[in-house]
Amino acid sequence: MRLVVLLLAVLVVGLLIARQLGGGSPVQVQKPEAISDVAVPAVPVRPQDVPAFERQVEGYVNDLAAERAKQLEQAELGK
Repeated sequence: MRLVVLLLAVLVVGLLIARQLGGGSPVQVQKPEAISDVAVPAVPVRPQDVPAFERQVEGYVNDLAAERAKQLEQAELGK
């Protein structure tokens, strides 16, 4: 009787493992293309240009974040 229970337990574990391993291929995610329409800020050479550079970098980061959010929404919708 113990042998039958042990064989059933091994069978259940084997079926669970087979289901996990052979469940199909995972969803393919496309990598976003390089964002070429956003200009990268130039590094300042004078100390007086640093505040303007900070504003440019903040704008650049915000533009990239918005673009990636849009790409993520499109990926979630399957487009």
